[in-house]
Amino acid sequence: MSRKAKYQYLLSKSVQAVISAIEIYNKPDFKYREESFTILMVNSWETLLKAKIVRDSSNDLKSIYLIDKSAKTAKGEPYKKPRFKKNRAGNHYTIDIFSCLKKMQIDKRLAENIELLVEIRDNSIHFYNESKLFEKKVLEIGTATLRSYVQCVNKWFDYDLSQFNFYLMPISFFHTHELQSFSINSEDLQHKNLLAYIAKKENDFPSDTGKEHNISLLLQTKFVRSNSIDSLNVKFDPNSNITINVSAEEQFRNKYPWNWTDKLLPKLKELYSDFKQTRSFWELKKELEENKEYSANRPLDWNKPNGMKKQFYSPDILKEFDKYYTKNVYPNNSLTLEYGDEYSKC
Repeated sequence: MSRKAKYQYLLSKSVQAVISAIEIYNKPDFKYREESFTILMVNSWETLLKAKIVRDSSNDLKSIYLIDKSAKTAKGEPYKKPRFKKNRAGNHYTIDIFSCLKKMQIDKRLAENIELLVEIRDNSIHFYNESKLFEKKVLEIGTATLRSYVQCVNKWFDYDLSQFNFYLMPISFFHTHELQSFSINSEDLQHKNLLAYIAKKENDFPSDTGKEHNISLLLQTKFVRSNSIDSLNVKFDPNSNITINVSAEEQFRNKYPWNWTDKLLPKLKELYSDFKQTRSFWELKKELEENKEYSANRPLDWNKPNGMKKQFYSPDILKEFDKYYTKNVYPNNSLTLEYGDEYSKC
């Protein structure tokens, strides 16, 4: 059986490290979550960068060995060929992650993201980190780094990571007032210095999802209406510790997506064989418009709440029209048209 190329061993080690980082972070109760994640993630990036350097150097491990610039011959002269440093066990030292970044000349945003991870790792190893702001920043920086990691592995090695779930779960939720109460000024000096350093980097490289790489990515949880049988049912418990903020405009649009001219009227004409805009129809329509379950009006301009308003409708209004009109039926296949955003004709 043929042996794998040397860079492939490094690539495999890198993937194992990143999976371990994610698994540890996503554990429901792990007291050293953020620190362990950053330590393993830095190790994963360093090993991945070395795998790329070795592969691009015709699979030569010397490309990542650390040169001993102080080595001299017995006569005290420099060697003509480079000598490499060795550790106490007699194995070769390899270049550090910053040397890897410099040697590869990768995207500036990606390099800054990795350097932030290293800074967090160093603070984790040499000091303690116990801060809600710190936890939030690790989540944002970690999300950005995982996104970049997947892109780099696919681009550099054509390695399929689709078998793994590469995401971090934002396990902790806080009330809005609690999040606002977290202030960098209330942190101890070490945390304050680290958070200020992260803030400066984020200010220099603002998040932009249009970019291939980012320093950090802000996570937002959104709830959307779905008719899919696979969708998750969500119920809000007023006694829970979770605060959900929903845009008023988005909430209105989700509940009342149809206007009269472009949506509701065409649906009525499609669905019912005996539909006519008679006086009784307009009376029924007016009556249903007074029911907030089926209809509501909103300002044409949200910034001018007292300006002109327009009526919008929920698709559920068709349930009421069903009581008064006869649905169309295709005689060839006896398919009754159903209402909804889309329907198929067999």
